[in-house]
Amino acid sequence: MKKTTLFVLGLLFNSSLSAVDGVPKTEPSSLNLAEDSLPLNHPNAQKLSLKNAWARVLSNHEGLHAQEYAIKRASKMKLAAKLSFLPQIDLSAFYVYLSNPIKMDFASQKQPGVQKATNQIHQGLQNIQQNIPPQVLTPQIQAGMQGVMQGFGALSSTLEAPLLFSKQNVVIGALSIIYPLYMGGARFTMVRIADLMQKDANEVYRLKKLSTFQELVSVYYGMVLNAEVAETLEEVEKGHYKHFQNALKMQKVGQIARVETLGAQVAYDKAHIASVKAKDVLEVSQLSFNSILSSKDDLAPSSKLEIHTEKNLPDLSFFVASTLNSYPALKTLENQVQISKENTKLQIAKFLPQVSFFGSYLMKQNNSVFEDMIPSWFVGVAGRMPILSPTGRIQKYQASKLAELQVSSEQIQAKKNMELLVNKTYKETLSYLKEYKSLLSSVELAKENLKLQEQAFLQGLSTNAQVIDARNTLSSIIVEQKSVAYKYIVSLASLMALSDHIDLFYEFVY
Repeated sequence: MKKTTLFVLGLLFNSSLSAVDGVPKTEPSSLNLAEDSLPLNHPNAQKLSLKNAWARVLSNHEGLHAQEYAIKRASKMKLAAKLSFLPQIDLSAFYVYLSNPIKMDFASQKQPGVQKATNQIHQGLQNIQQNIPPQVLTPQIQAGMQGVMQGFGALSSTLEAPLLFSKQNVVIGALSIIYPLYMGGARFTMVRIADLMQKDANEVYRLKKLSTFQELVSVYYGMVLNAEVAETLEEVEKGHYKHFQNALKMQKVGQIARVETLGAQVAYDKAHIASVKAKDVLEVSQLSFNSILSSKDDLAPSSKLEIHTEKNLPDLSFFVASTLNSYPALKTLENQVQISKENTKLQIAKFLPQVSFFGSYLMKQNNSVFEDMIPSWFVGVAGRMPILSPTGRIQKYQASKLAELQVSSEQIQAKKNMELLVNKTYKETLSYLKEYKSLLSSVELAKENLKLQEQAFLQGLSTNAQVIDARNTLSSIIVEQKSVAYKYIVSLASLMALSDHIDLFYEFVY
């Protein structure tokens, strides 16, 4: 009997609503209707998949370009280290102006000795001439002796005049070569260090690339989340508006009190404010999305917050092994260990002897005795053995050994930290996936509950508050599910970035 009565009341209520369909709907004075709200996405916005967005980031991101320049710089430094095996060849030129010419004045320095020697030679020749018998002293001999006397006279005059070694203007050019033969192994060590620095630059680029991918996933799906949340809240706003209109109709036919209608209007006003706020957040995420893509065009994600719940992740050991073998930060520490060992060898080289070959070819004018005396070229070998140095060689060697131990300890600790981080990220990813799956049934239950509450309200069997609570519960569960899906995707991206399996990421999200 009771069920029959309720059924009849429902029919009467529905017929009453049909009778007042011609009554104009009351509009909220302070707010716009949900049907009049602006679209969430610009109709001309270009849709981008995550792969296409990633391709744009790789080609336009200035942070990645900066690391590419760092790799090229390290490559140039490596080549420069290899060129240290070439000899050093210099072309030098010297111009010197002397205050006085370089000369030697025998007359002023040893004039008495020169004069005495000349007199002795002259006296000796006269004695020879006097002691030779006249029959032996032929005209030829007399002419010869006179020539000798004249020659010694000229020699005496020459010795009395200054001897010029160099003029005041001296110009000399030199082509010099220095080739280190043995430097204690320092050159080989520097080449190995430069090679490790280039590898380190590559690892820094890989690390920047992986972190940028994580950032892109966060921004890309963050915009997807904000768009879907805004869309959900817009639907909630429309639902509250529809419920508010139904409450107005029921109030006019006397089915409910005015307080019920006011409650419906308040719920609609709150839903409208929440929808507007969600759209504002969406606009901010749009700016972030355009910024990471380095684009001023209207771009929007084409993906949805949907995940492959049926596909299982690989085992934890797979991600741990991949991370420990390939993560750039660990590779960088590995390179730093090798660099510290090479630096130790570089400090040892300071205790070893150094041997170099050198040579030079001189270019001169040959217009003076001094320049004529200088050889045209010379070559040689030079050696150097440091005995005592104020540079603190021993302390620097000890410091380099301590640096080895420091970096080795950091490497061991970093591996432990990375293994812990992978375990944590893996567990969080699985936890978000389980939570997402569990919310599927909650969404279905909330939808069914709202449907029943709306039907019951139209039949007078449910209150306005129950309908509002049912709709708010549904919206909160949907938003929660989307938020969990976003957290799962971001956590999954972090897991794939840690293990350097970006391509595998696309198999788990749409």
